[in-house]
Amino acid sequence: MLTPGRLDNLLNMAYGVKSRFSPMTIDGMTSLAGINIPGHAGTGWCIFVYNLAPDADESILWQMFGPFGAVTNVKVIRDFNTNKCKGFGFVTMTNYDEAAMAIASLNGYRLGDRVLQVSFKTNKTHKA
Repeated sequence: MLTPGRLDNLLNMAYGVKSRFSPMTIDGMTSLAGINIPGHAGTGWCIFVYNLAPDADESILWQMFGPFGAVTNVKVIRDFNTNKCKGFGFVTMTNYDEAAMAIASLNGYRLGDRVLQVSFKTNKTHKA
């Protein structure tokens, strides 16, 4: 199991950064109604995948994330007119530790001639 300390160590070794993981965020707040935790979608943890190629499809996301744990959903966002990938997609995983490990492992991964950016999905905040 990936503990908060191990996650900090992994992220620090891989990227030179400390995570902002708080056990209170996960254990204490996910069950509270009205609390919005970025990346947590009730049925799992939503992961944002950026810099996908125009010909990317859902199968590549299943293949990349499946080895890390249970994947419940994948979605490549496509242009309505061309049906080509707009360069990003989403993956939903059921387990936080598995999702965090997938992010730590796949962020910066080279897929073809592109370097992927992988992170927990955050909610858009519109600036006035």
